[in-house]
Amino acid sequence: MLIQRLLTKQQAKLSELTAQSQLQQQVLQIRKQQLSENTLAFIGSTPGLILSFSAGCLFQLRHNNAVKSLRSLVGFRWISRLFS
Repeated sequence: MLIQRLLTKQQAKLSELTAQSQLQQQVLQIRKQQLSENTLAFIGSTPGLILSFSAGCLFQLRHNNAVKSLRSLVGFRWISRLFS
């Protein structure tokens, strides 16, 4: 009798947690879809296009000696700030 009661309690708890997990998965899926839609909207907007163009220009300059020097200098300052 006691074992049966414990089993039914555990089964009820399991079904509750399963329902809660399914709800969380649905919420997560909806948020993921909203994020995807917002990202696509941002990429097509003016600020998104400016950001994409700027990143493309910087990516093409990654082998330029001036850019390498600036990057290493900024990187060194960033690292030195961590230890001071």
